[in-house]
Amino acid sequence: MRVPLREARVQRRVGLGMAAAALLALAVALARGDGPDGTSMWISAVSAVVSVCAFLADLLREPADTGTGTDRRQRAADELAEAVRAQWMAEARLRRLQDPEPLNVHWSRVGPPLADHGHNIRPGAVLPEPRDGDQRLDRIVETFRALPSGRLVVLGEPGAGKTVLAVRFVLGALDAREPGAPVPVLFPLAGWDPGSVGLRDWLAERLAAEYPPLAAVAGRHTMARELLDAGLLLPVLDGFDELPDPAHEVALRRLNAELDERLPVLLTCRTEVWARAMRAGDVLTAAEVVRLRPLDLATARRYLESTARPDGGGSTPWTPVLRDPPPPLAEILGSPLMVALARTVYGDASRDPAELARFRTAGHIEEHLLDAFVPAAFGGADARWSPDSAHRWLRLLARDPGAASTGRLAWWEFPAAMPRALRVIGPAVLALAASAALLVPLAEYGPGVVANWDSRPSTVLNYAGILLGLCFGLARMLPPTAQAPHGPRQLARMALRMAGAATVVAVAMGLLVPPLVGSRLGAVLTPRPAWFLNGCCFGLVLSMMFGVAGLPRRPLPLGLPWAGSPGGPRAVRALGALVFFVGLAIFGYAREAVPAVTCLAAGLLLFLAGLRRGERTAAPYTGPAAVLRGFRRGLLRGFVACTLIGVCVGALVGCVTGAFAAYRIDSAAPRVTGEVIEGWRLQETDEGARSVHSTVSEEFLLVGRTGLDEPFVVKRGARISRDDEVGEFTGTVQIEEKRDQWVIVWKGGGDWKGRAVDAHNLVVALPYEAEVWLVHRPVGAVVLDAVVPFVAFGVLIGAIGGCASGVYRALNTPSDTMRAAGPRSTLRTDRDATLARSAIAALLAGGVCLALISAMPPGGTLGTMHTEVWVQVGTSSLALSAWGRLGTARIWLALTGRAPWRLMGFLDEAHRRGVLRQSGAHYEFRHLRLQQSLAGAPPVGEPANRSGPRSGEAFVAGVISAATLLRPRSTVVPPDRSTRDELLHDAYNRLGPPPTGGTR
Repeated sequence: MRVPLREARVQRRVGLGMAAAALLALAVALARGDGPDGTSMWISAVSAVVSVCAFLADLLREPADTGTGTDRRQRAADELAEAVRAQWMAEARLRRLQDPEPLNVHWSRVGPPLADHGHNIRPGAVLPEPRDGDQRLDRIVETFRALPSGRLVVLGEPGAGKTVLAVRFVLGALDAREPGAPVPVLFPLAGWDPGSVGLRDWLAERLAAEYPPLAAVAGRHTMARELLDAGLLLPVLDGFDELPDPAHEVALRRLNAELDERLPVLLTCRTEVWARAMRAGDVLTAAEVVRLRPLDLATARRYLESTARPDGGGSTPWTPVLRDPPPPLAEILGSPLMVALARTVYGDASRDPAELARFRTAGHIEEHLLDAFVPAAFGGADARWSPDSAHRWLRLLARDPGAASTGRLAWWEFPAAMPRALRVIGPAVLALAASAALLVPLAEYGPGVVANWDSRPSTVLNYAGILLGLCFGLARMLPPTAQAPHGPRQLARMALRMAGAATVVAVAMGLLVPPLVGSRLGAVLTPRPAWFLNGCCFGLVLSMMFGVAGLPRRPLPLGLPWAGSPGGPRAVRALGALVFFVGLAIFGYAREAVPAVTCLAAGLLLFLAGLRRGERTAAPYTGPAAVLRGFRRGLLRGFVACTLIGVCVGALVGCVTGAFAAYRIDSAAPRVTGEVIEGWRLQETDEGARSVHSTVSEEFLLVGRTGLDEPFVVKRGARISRDDEVGEFTGTVQIEEKRDQWVIVWKGGGDWKGRAVDAHNLVVALPYEAEVWLVHRPVGAVVLDAVVPFVAFGVLIGAIGGCASGVYRALNTPSDTMRAAGPRSTLRTDRDATLARSAIAALLAGGVCLALISAMPPGGTLGTMHTEVWVQVGTSSLALSAWGRLGTARIWLALTGRAPWRLMGFLDEAHRRGVLRQSGAHYEFRHLRLQQSLAGAPPVGEPANRSGPRSGEAFVAGVISAATLLRPRSTVVPPDRSTRDELLHDAYNRLGPPPTGGTR
């Protein structure tokens, strides 16, 4: 009979039984009187058991029943409505739509040729024309709901209030919505390419992208597509005029073909563009068309005077200006956008609106208001940035191809503004800095757990090699995006690139530092070129592991996996506390510094991450059991892929370097016994055993190293790291081979006198001719000696890379931008998720390395490589997250004068002051006309036609140009700003059509 372990009752009984057994063991220990140490150990063990039981109980908890497909769709629609309401209510407050009251914009119906026949719009009896009082903006929802077809087109001039109408329509329709009814969602049309993507496909794609929980696959379709097909979506398509003119005819055909009674629509467009589209193609079938009227002067006057400060007589600065305004001013005040800008610009008492009467045309007044809006918005004593600086930075951001193409500013897309070389070099440098911050202190002060460098130049060369390897790997072995295919074909392509790069490094090793004695990765004299080449291999290995784990070049913000679990944060805090106390126990009882520090750091990060729930994740919460299944799949995939690639590439490197060494040995000139080469006499017995004997008295040191059971001998002055000196003597030595190891008989004092000690480093330091003669052996043996350490390193890579892949894939949960509190909240959540993920990866990789350390003999061929890989798996991945890449983008943008150092704070301030609006985790410019005005003029103090970059940008670009010379590809000269912007524009244009050049 199968025991129902999934039942809560059984789980509780099992947990209580384990806790009772642990408490019983504790009682027995106390009764036996094992002493304070024994009792403390038992208390620690029982605490660990209880914590693990609590964590396992949360892991075994199954998610609640999700109900039928209809229930799921209705719940998803209700959650979408909640998110849309929160998003646009916040924007309405920032736009001050209710302060003191909305502008009273009126509209009127439009007939053919801009609209369909009246009997198609309202079949049956002809309804009377609405009264003027019914043609107000606040009645637009009632007008829409009265349409039998559910199709409404809103026309207007640039700045007439079309987007404001769309926002108010969304909020009004949500207020009138019943549970399970269609949800109004606003879609900017600028990114739609009707020639290649159907309307429904594009809506589902954008809905899933903007509201990631709807990207969850239910059956054969995403939840976004299911909502569309079930008639639970009301698209509000804003900006038909932002499509290119040639696409209008195709777009109208798509709309007529794909809209039905289950998919109503509200569409906004400029009047002139809509008229051109009607002349070129068909009308939107059965759609009511209304046109927003210009504001009448009385409405604009009443609004501006009600928002200005009155004097003692009740008049305001606007009163004399608007009593008899000149025609250009009266014309410009017919635009709600211009009225709102005028309110902001002249809200400061230091400016007098009477200056508007001096402009000769309405266009000049519009340019003046748009140009003065940002400085006015950032004016005041509480401004943290000067108006001129804010104006310049926003102009530069408005020119960014991402903002120009999509109208949005996403913090995780800011790295795309950097040159391509810096997008690779920046994260690589950041990863290197994070690793060096931990590895260098461990090497300097740690008890031999990490091999130290023999000198400062060697340290620099080693890290330069790691940087070069990381740059190549990040550019060529990581998937471009998280959504990119990552199957066997992509893994095979990555393995070939890894093999090609490793072959180049192996050839350099064979030419410069061939392994004549055999490869050895620890406690060995290392020439300067070898430090650099070893670093290149190390950087390639790290990149390969991150590529197998699926870390992309353009990552999305992460969410906390436990965000949707009621008890998830509590379980994570318990796990963090458990890991922290395990670290204390390891240090207290075993005095192992590195495992203890890893556990302490990982436990602290997990505990701190568990203190906050963060933004919701894009995928629906499926419980820790699903996370464990994802970890198991990622672990298996990562272990197999990393092991195969590591072993094959390691064997390739070993064969190439071994072949060079075998050629050197086999082609060496013959020597005779008794010949002396630079103070070393060659000796060979009748059995063929070779040895060398020094003829000149020299000083030798017997040195020890933590982690090695036996000391080794070096010459005094040898460039090699060691922990202590066991002995010394001056004289001659004889180097010979015993038990497949080069040794000498120690003649100095101490416990090792008269015993054979390791002389590998003396052989490496021999004159070249003597070394080649001494290590002569068959070609197969030379190659095998070179291959074995690299293959063993490949197995180590598989074990550590498997852990990293399992963790990164299991905890790869994109943040839910649908209900994001804001961009900064998403950034903080991504930071916490990245730190937690790196901590868990380092913890598991450390456990694997500890097992390998205990299984390997001390002083093996791998040396301390396991610890060096283990540490960097956790630290280097920090730089590959969206949070880490933003750090490099901030530095670049600040150094080149494109943005302030506190970039996110500046954007938040611009949002608070009404220049930007917030859409989930994105920022948007308040109005497309404002963005176009900012992008169309050069920044303050900058000439319109620049021939070259600014000095700061030129300096950074020069550094990057020099750095790119190290990359294994052709030299890339950074383009000037205009060329670079054109390239970025082309990249964005492939993702979606650009906006038209006209204003809106």
